[in-house]
Amino acid sequence: MKAMTSLFQRRGRRDAEIAEKCTVQSKIVESVFSASSAPLRQKRFLVVLVSMMIGGAFAADAPKVQTEPVKGTPVAADFEAGKKLYRRWCSQCHGDAGKGDGPAAEFVYPRPRNFTTAIFKVRTTLSGQLPTDHDLFDVISKGLPGTAMPAWEKYLPENDRWQLVHYVKTFDELGLFKEEPAKEQVVVDAPPKITPELIAKGKDLYQKKKCWQCHGQQGRGDGPSAAGMKDEWGFPIRPVNFTKSWRFRGGDRIEDIYRTFTTGFNGTPMPSFVDAIPAAEDRWALAAFVKSLARLQKSGQVLKAGFIGGEIPTDPYAKAWEEAEPFDFPLAGQIIQEPRWFKPMHDVITVRALYNDREIAILLEWDDGTNNKGEGGKPPDQVGLQLPAGAAQDGGKPYFLLGDARHAVDLWRWNPAQGLSRATANGAAKEKPAEAGGVLAQGSYKDGQYRVILRRPLGKVSPGDTAIVPGEFMPIAFQLWDGDNGEEGMKMSLSTWYYLLPQPATPLTAYLWPSGLGFLALGGEVWLLRRMRRKDK
Repeated sequence: MKAMTSLFQRRGRRDAEIAEKCTVQSKIVESVFSASSAPLRQKRFLVVLVSMMIGGAFAADAPKVQTEPVKGTPVAADFEAGKKLYRRWCSQCHGDAGKGDGPAAEFVYPRPRNFTTAIFKVRTTLSGQLPTDHDLFDVISKGLPGTAMPAWEKYLPENDRWQLVHYVKTFDELGLFKEEPAKEQVVVDAPPKITPELIAKGKDLYQKKKCWQCHGQQGRGDGPSAAGMKDEWGFPIRPVNFTKSWRFRGGDRIEDIYRTFTTGFNGTPMPSFVDAIPAAEDRWALAAFVKSLARLQKSGQVLKAGFIGGEIPTDPYAKAWEEAEPFDFPLAGQIIQEPRWFKPMHDVITVRALYNDREIAILLEWDDGTNNKGEGGKPPDQVGLQLPAGAAQDGGKPYFLLGDARHAVDLWRWNPAQGLSRATANGAAKEKPAEAGGVLAQGSYKDGQYRVILRRPLGKVSPGDTAIVPGEFMPIAFQLWDGDNGEEGMKMSLSTWYYLLPQPATPLTAYLWPSGLGFLALGGEVWLLRRMRRKDK
């Protein structure tokens, strides 16, 4: 019954009135369906018939969207070939029966797609409609960023991917792919030129249409409606963080964003905006604004700390911090030791660093749609910074996962409930609390983003300290925990070792020498010209 109710709800997304009538109709058909002794195929026909009645009743009032005929499928189905490929490559996540319940399903976020209800997110068809074969082929080929679904075009030939398209459709328990396959798809024209005026128009629509209620004012997925959100199958789901375009499920081009606003994401709270924003040019404007929120990643192996003459600001939004060079360090789930964590929420942390003649300060930034302080039985959000604890006698680095028996690590951690804590570790099972010593911390949460400043003197204060010397490399690593996702202890996102480099302050002579050499060269030219003129006379 849930699959059929879902079908009616998808057909009824034109407006609130249709949705209400759709719910009533679905209850009527559910009662008829459960009471009827008719064959299953006749019951399915009843579902499709009522669905078409609901969709057609208000078709005249629906906004017009330019569509075109669906392209033909270039490869004929080979059931046995598709089944063999599916069992080999797909069943581990999606399950043998396509219900999204494979042995790996509970270890990934978001959950693998359940194919039996024929509900698919990324499509070129209108809201509530089935995807085209080419839609399924594109998802299989290119994967879904930000999920465990890889780009199979890297591993499987084109013919095999088409066979998977055909086989995935056989899981449809309602027979919709056979009885009402997609015949029309949305036309996505060439995008308009992106101008400040277009972005400003999109920003105004973002406010008026209340996109911020889910996605937040800065687009970081922290809106007031974001908490407790679930998908069609009852699994937790979070609004997309628009600043992380590399995680956009359907692609990060402006054309992809426009298509999503037009078609919506079936099975999720993300609707089609065709009704709310009927004009295509307005949806392009909204797409342009969302595109403008995305930031580029700046990755590297070395965190360069700039020298500042004077006090290092305690305000993480101060001008000096905004001007400090940011570096993005990738994170992955901790899957080395039990309990292994295959579904981390965080994939990157942004870090900046400043130092003066007395201390060094490191600013850690990460987006989090939920400001979790440990309420409701969930652990608090937390960030960790890791350095070697003292210089190793053999010159080696500690193991990146909390050190090892011969090489200890110095751990600085901060969470919004308890503030700073410090520890040393010689491995995950050998962690000891330590005095804060000279380490200080302060953090804030604003517009879906944490900013935490950790600082300490350059020299040694505590026995486990390692002196930080300008011009010398220091290993550094990071960890993150998302409390709303149940992350604590070894359930975390973490990085490998990178390097911290306090860049030596530029001496005054570095500016004087070029000027001096320039004047010397100029004087030499003047002297040479005068000498040549004397010879001519």
